[in-house]
Amino acid sequence: MITRRLARPAGALTSTSWTCASCTRASLLPQTCRQPPSRRSLHHVPPLTYDESFKRQGIPGLLSPDGFRIAWTDYQGSMVQKLNELTAGEPYEDAHVKQLALQFARDPMAASLFNHASMAHNNHFFFNSLSTSPLKVDRLPTLQQSLNNTFGSMETLQSTFLDTAAAMFGPGFVWLVWARNLDNPAAGAQRRGAWRILTTYLAGTPYPEAGYRQQGLDMNNNSAASYNSYMNQQPVNTVGAFGSFSQSGREQAKLPPGGTNVMPVLCVNTWEHVWLRDYGMNGKRRFLRDWWDCVDWSQVESIAPVEAKHPLEFQRG
Repeated sequence: MITRRLARPAGALTSTSWTCASCTRASLLPQTCRQPPSRRSLHHVPPLTYDESFKRQGIPGLLSPDGFRIAWTDYQGSMVQKLNELTAGEPYEDAHVKQLALQFARDPMAASLFNHASMAHNNHFFFNSLSTSPLKVDRLPTLQQSLNNTFGSMETLQSTFLDTAAAMFGPGFVWLVWARNLDNPAAGAQRRGAWRILTTYLAGTPYPEAGYRQQGLDMNNNSAASYNSYMNQQPVNTVGAFGSFSQSGREQAKLPPGGTNVMPVLCVNTWEHVWLRDYGMNGKRRFLRDWWDCVDWSQVESIAPVEAKHPLEFQRG
């Protein structure tokens, strides 16, 4: 990453008032007009469903127009501007922010790129769950029953979720995720799982595939036979508690190529720039209570995996 930064065109560097004496002499070569290199902005602030309304009136019951501008328009704009600078001219300059976060999560030379990409994704995920007229969870009985199967009641989920967010000593995100069981379901059976609450600090990502797991098979150039062989193979060495050869690693590797065992459906952003403008220094808890009342559960239901919306058994544990 440092090498890539140093390889940038000199025109992108800050100029100084000093000029080399030899550069002031008349050149014997024909002079041509040099145009400054153009910079493409491939990353943009994505439009929210209720973007125009939020800009004019803020998010009802949560953020004022100024609060929304700071937390979304200005902050998200800063993230994508930095992403454009960090990815300019690179093969991945047009990659989606989530893909960038997953690709560079374990690259210490690309920490800045990961942080800005992951933060842009997380912040967008947070604002996507908000609307001008949010649908309450009791209007979605199947999803509500699924959540009750794990947490016992929506009141327990709410108090646990908000207490977790309020207790964070530092900024980050708290996520509601569907955690799939890693065992392969029987033929015709549905994959099982349960709801979990997950905390990530700063710009951390909730996706486990950003960690040790690597997809071992490219399905663009494999057949059904090679796929079955991949799913049935066993590593020679099974010693260790972590990594691809551990018990958990072998179970993780049994997921279909590209699959994941954690599916985020909802998050709250606890960074101070989101709530400080409208709630003050000691207003974090009040912000969290207001946020819960503003969640559009129809958005949560729309991105929840199928098995999460059709619970088969009591799933607490």
